[in-house]
Amino acid sequence: MNIFNFNYAEFEIFLFVFVRVGAIIIFAPVLGSGTVPGSLKIGLIFMVSVLVFPLVSSVPLALPRGMLDLSVRLISEGAIGLIIAYAARLVFIAVQVAGTLIDFQMGFGVVNVIDPQTNTQVSVTAQLQNILAVLIFLALDIHHFFIHTIVDSFRVINPDHFNFSTPTMEFILNLFAGTFVTAIKLAAPAMAVLFFISVALGLIARTVPQMNVFIVAFPLQIGMGLLMIGLTMTFFVMIVKQQFLDMPFRFMGLMRTM
Repeated sequence: MNIFNFNYAEFEIFLFVFVRVGAIIIFAPVLGSGTVPGSLKIGLIFMVSVLVFPLVSSVPLALPRGMLDLSVRLISEGAIGLIIAYAARLVFIAVQVAGTLIDFQMGFGVVNVIDPQTNTQVSVTAQLQNILAVLIFLALDIHHFFIHTIVDSFRVINPDHFNFSTPTMEFILNLFAGTFVTAIKLAAPAMAVLFFISVALGLIARTVPQMNVFIVAFPLQIGMGLLMIGLTMTFFVMIVKQQFLDMPFRFMGLMRTM
């Protein structure tokens, strides 16, 4: 089969692949970053679609009947890719939430920087941890796994039977809940130490009213917060690495509900 000489049926299948691959790559973490040029994204989407098409062309797909049916299926393909890509982004959201919680306790809550991936303002620690999460993401070759996910998605999710059902919504809600649990796990050591420091300074302020606690609190909280971030870096890498390694099981569970 010549990939540059499609018949009508093969062209429609390639169109389904192109839309699903495009939605996953555009919204996926790292690959869909705002720093990646648009022309490079389009070229990557086309290249991946050409490589994936021979693997999924043997999957039995009923041809759409009419323009309306084709439009509905293309929207379904885009929705499938968007859901899969957003499920992958939840790990990075957990990392940013954890960094924001730590910065709030340290007094860095008003200091924000621009995240080049999302073009939004995030706190300093959240940006630092987000960069580390990106490095772990690339070191584990998780971006290669998206190609396997695209192929598996066509074997699991037939466009004719795509259904955003109640189990899908429940699974997504569980993913959201797990995101906040992961964020609390990442931020818990630093937050606990900073909380006890705040309690101790409150007691000192009551027992020694002559002491200006605010002058002591700012450098102490910042210093202890940075120290805890450094001491718990191994713990951070372990949690984030486990979250990335669990991604295949989450994707498969999510796709089966659809």
